[in-house]
Parts: sequence; C-alpha cells; structure tokens
Amino acid sequence: MKGSNGAHPAHLDLAVVFSSIALLGPRMSEELVRLVAHLFTPEEAEVVKHLPFYVPRSLKAIARKAGRPAAEIKPLLEAAGERRTIYGGSRGYCLMPIIPGMFEYLLMGGADTPWHREYAKRLQAVIHTGYMREYMSRSIPAVRNIPVQTALPDRNRVVDADLVSEMIRAHEHLAVLHVCQCRQAAHFTGGKCRRSAPSDGCLVFGSFAQGAVAGGNGRPVSREEMHAIVEERRKRNLVFLAANVSPTSPNAICTCCDCCCHFLGAVNRYEGRALMAEPRDLAEVREDLCNDCGKCSRVCNTYAHRMEAGRHVYEARKCIGCGVCLEACPEQAIRMVGNPRYRKPAAGYPTLGLKLFPPLALSGLKAKIRR
Repeated sequence: MKGSNGAHPAHLDLAVVFSSIALLGPRMSEELVRLVAHLFTPEEAEVVKHLPFYVPRSLKAIARKAGRPAAEIKPLLEAAGERRTIYGGSRGYCLMPIIPGMFEYLLMGGADTPWHREYAKRLQAVIHTGYMREYMSRSIPAVRNIPVQTALPDRNRVVDADLVSEMIRAHEHLAVLHVCQCRQAAHFTGGKCRRSAPSDGCLVFGSFAQGAVAGGNGRPVSREEMHAIVEERRKRNLVFLAANVSPTSPNAICTCCDCCCHFLGAVNRYEGRALMAEPRDLAEVREDLCNDCGKCSRVCNTYAHRMEAGRHVYEARKCIGCGVCLEACPEQAIRMVGNPRYRKPAAGYPTLGLKLFPPLALSGLKAKIRR
C-alpha cells in the first residue's frame, strides 16, 4: 500500500481489522491508515485490534485474548471508550463499523474540538474513496423513507405505518439529538448545508430516546414539540429516513439533505437505492400540466427532478417517494401513485435482521471476491 511506510505497525494491523467485510469496511488504503492513526494511539491500537465486532465482550475476556493483564489494558480501553472510538459500557467493549456506527456514536454528543474536526476531515477522505458502492450489489432494504403527510384526498395514499404521526403516537419517550452528525461533519470540513443546520439533530423514539437523553446526546421533547419539529423540518424540504421497522419499534429518524447526508450521498452517487426499501408511493408527473418552473428540482434531494436547457426532466428510478416535490409544485402537475413493489416494514429488528442477512452476506461475499 503506497504511503504507509511511515505508519506504526499497530495502526496498520488495526486498519486491516477495520477493512474487514464483516465490519462493512473500506479497502486498505493510506486514507484508512491515517484515520486509524488519528483515532487511536499505538498502545490503544495494540489492544483494540483484539476487540469483538458489534457484541461487547468483558474486560477479562479481552485481556485473555490479548495475552495481557486486565489492569494493564483497562485504561487504554477506557480512554478509547471515552472518545467514543469504540463502544465501552457496563456490558464490555466492542468495535463498530467506521460508518454507520462509530461515526454517529462519536459525533452525536455535539463535541466540537480540533480533534473532532480533524477526524471529520480524515473520515471524509475515506468516504471519498467510494468504497460504499461495494456493498450495494444486492437489494438490502434497511432504510425506509417516511413521506410527507398531507390531508389532500388525492394525495393521501399512505397508511399509518408510513407516517411520522404514527411513530409519535406509538411512543411515550421522544427526544431530539443535539446535532445532526452529517451536517456537523460537513461544518467541520468547511461545508455549509443548503437546507438546515448542524443543530437539527435526529429524532429518536422509544428506548432509543431514553438512551440518547441518559447519555447526554439529546433532549427529551413532548409529543406536541415533536409534531412542531417535524413540521419545521418539512418546511426545510428535508427527507425523513428511518430503519425499515414498524412504527411501534424504537427508531431514529434522520432528517436528511442532499448536500451533507452520507446516506443520501451514497444513494445519489452510487445508485444506493439498493439500501432503501421500496416506498409505498412514487411521484408521477403530468408533463402537460408542467410549466417548467423548476421548483420541484430545487427541493428534490435525490435529483429525480432536474432542469435541462430550461425544461423539466424527471427520472422515476431516482424517486424515493418522499413527496417533497408534490408540495412544491404550483401547477399540481405531480401526484403520488402506488408502487407495486412496496412491502410493509418489518415487525421489529430481529425480523429485519433475518430479512437483510442473506442479501448482505451475498453482497459482502461479492465485495470480498473483488478484493
């Protein structure tokens, strides 16, 4: 690998771990090694490379695997856990994917230091290698769009499971994160969101909300406040994305924009629709009613609508069914029509996991063969 001659061996070893297909990692690269070197000291990297993926393991078990005394490695794990570069808690310690996982966990508290800003720059360099497309060779409907809720009879084709109002009604505990991690990272690297601000954090429900508040990552809100926040975010023409589970399951809604959101960036750059569940409805354009004003193209976050030589162009394959364009059209030339490929959200995370495992495993296998 070019440019890695000066890297510490411990950082190289840990970069290999983070490049694992099981962690949805990027290929080994100079950018990955530089990111790992920023996240961990060489002493921490020597220990962290022995951590399990996803499921925390006790200090005693990790010490046994590393072949070192527990008292010796505990301060190193605690330091990494405090920076949120690993998960560390009462259940033990584990590694998370660089993204999604560590990225959200590390930035959701809203910390703004030179270290966090440098992290955002180095992470961006890794993301720009384009490695995410390797995991999109199969349909993996992990994320669903929650469309605009409207009372107009000819537009109100969505059912309760697809509405934010049903999620609000279904949960006692609601919260808003202090920051949107994607917009915060963009801000750290000199970017500026066209639609929103870093302080417009994700909306969280159920036990997720309880955990966010307990961890100092968000503030609790009432149902009335949440409805008002949803309305305000809709006015900013943001896209609402959540895990593809029923509204009664704990969840988080990311209110996303095309200029900052890493997920939408993957959707737009790498045909990332493979990671999205099919929406209940898709936009349909009546070109005979369209006056080519371009208002739909200015609000569309997936570039399904665009202007070419002053004329409106619509690509249905890029539509995710958010309905933002419908609200923007002054001529009522857009309507939402049923999508025959739509499937209801999974009942919960275990069901979703079982549904996603086969295509995710096949996609990972294909990525491994390519490497």
